[in-house]
Amino acid sequence: MITFEVSKDIYLKMLQESDAAKLFELVDNNRLHLRKWLPWLDFNKSVDDSLCYIKTNHKQYSNNLGFNCGVFFSGELVGMCGYHPIDHLNKKVVLGYWIAQQAQGQGIITKCVEYLINYAFDTLKLNKVSIPAAEYNYKSQAVSERLGLVKEGIEREAEFLYDKYVNHIHYSVLRSEWKRC
Repeated sequence: MITFEVSKDIYLKMLQESDAAKLFELVDNNRLHLRKWLPWLDFNKSVDDSLCYIKTNHKQYSNNLGFNCGVFFSGELVGMCGYHPIDHLNKKVVLGYWIAQQAQGQGIITKCVEYLINYAFDTLKLNKVSIPAAEYNYKSQAVSERLGLVKEGIEREAEFLYDKYVNHIHYSVLRSEWKRC
C-alpha cells in the first residue's frame, strides 16, 4: 500500500477496496460542489462505482502508469490527488485532484500537488508535469500559479460538463525549471 507523508497533518494514501464506502460518502456529500468542474459525477452513483474506481487505480499502478491517492487531512479523507496514466515514452504526466468543499482554502491540495511534482521528477524521473484547469475554475488555477507552473495556453472546448463545453487552461512545469521545495 502506498502512503506518503506530505506534512504533519496531510498524507496521501492509495485507497483500498475497504475505503470504497468512505470515498463514495465523500463524493456524495460533495456532489453539487464537485459537479461544477468534474464530469464523472453521474457515473458515481453507488459504493460499487467507487469500488470500481479504486480497482482501476490499482490496475493503473500495477501497470506502472502511476497512481491516484486519497488525500487525508487530520486523519480524514478529504479528496483525491494523483496521476493520470503516465506517458513513459515522452516522460510526462498529467496531474489531477479534487477536494471536499469543507477542506478548501487550507493549502492542502497545493501541498499535495507540490509533493507529487517532486515525486514525478525525483522518483519517476519524468521530464514534464501538466495540470489542466477549467477556464473559470480560479481555485484550481491558483494551485498551479502558486507553485510557479507555466501557463501554456487554452484548449478550446476541452471537456463536456453535463450541458456545455468548457475550455481548459493548461499549466506545466519541466524538470529543468522546477524549484525543489
